[in-house]
Amino acid sequence: MALEIFRRFQPKPKNRVALDIGAHSIKMLEISLASSPSEKPTLVSFGLKKIQGLPAEAVSASIKNLAEELKVSAKDFTISISGPSLTVRLVSMPRMALDELKSAVKYETEKLIPFDINECILDFQVLGDVAKTRGNVEILVAAVKKESVMQKVKLVENAGFGVRCVDVDSFAVSNAFLANFPHIDQAKTVAILNIGASFTNLSILRGGQLSVVRDIAIGGNDLTTAISKKTGLSFQESEELKMTPKEKVREITDWGRPVLGSLLDEVKLSFGYHENQSGRGIDEIYVSGGGSESIGLDEAFADILESKPQRWDPFKFLNTPDVDMDALGSLKNSFSVATGLALR
Repeated sequence: MALEIFRRFQPKPKNRVALDIGAHSIKMLEISLASSPSEKPTLVSFGLKKIQGLPAEAVSASIKNLAEELKVSAKDFTISISGPSLTVRLVSMPRMALDELKSAVKYETEKLIPFDINECILDFQVLGDVAKTRGNVEILVAAVKKESVMQKVKLVENAGFGVRCVDVDSFAVSNAFLANFPHIDQAKTVAILNIGASFTNLSILRGGQLSVVRDIAIGGNDLTTAISKKTGLSFQESEELKMTPKEKVREITDWGRPVLGSLLDEVKLSFGYHENQSGRGIDEIYVSGGGSESIGLDEAFADILESKPQRWDPFKFLNTPDVDMDALGSLKNSFSVATGLALR
């Protein structure tokens, strides 16, 4: 599912360029699609540039510079959005004609979102096989404020490129996950946490379909701020200490525990909501994003969720003939949104 109103109606190019504009960095990735369903797409190039604290003009310049460094072949990018300007809901509605459904979805969504529906871009997708559904149908609805979308579109356009379509971070991560696990047990309920700098994208997949999508306003920057408060270091110095703690591992674990505790308490609430609605608990939890390597995360999972998070490689479903994946280390965890966007 993507916010199709921003899709440029043109033949799908063989090469796709995805651009994930986060609070901490931009991630760009180009793939070449396979010529047959039995073949894997090929990773052509990818790169990352830090943009935290930069003004909009400098972010656009970073996008342009990264595209030039990677020598991307496409001029239109797929981007995504998340955060407080976005609302995603799963609603149940009676079967009806498409035109009627569009009006009904808008009416139902207006009751669910905290802002004016006329200031939003609205899109929806009917889940499952409607032809086999006798009762109500489940519909995944996404509404986002136009202003937030246009801010990101403008960043890309000021860099000299166009926007092919706009997706949602959680949708992109879920698509990347399913591409990497095409034979996942349909009876399982899986939760995916993509821990970014400002937000954590939570997706719950039941039988391979999204059932809960939520953005939690806690991320890696909150850990950095906690370190800064304890040490008196600047934000940048605290970020460097977080990434290379050396002998400070135990202290950073202690300083970050309240932040990770707050994050996982919110996750636990969402798990409880899902279980109350569906009658099913979470079988497996997967984590990605730059924050997935946070010191103390595994311990917090054990204390609060009584489980261990599983890491996954978002590049696994791609051919990578010219990339030394072992040399990437944890950097590849930051590309789960971008790999999903490249599939659009």
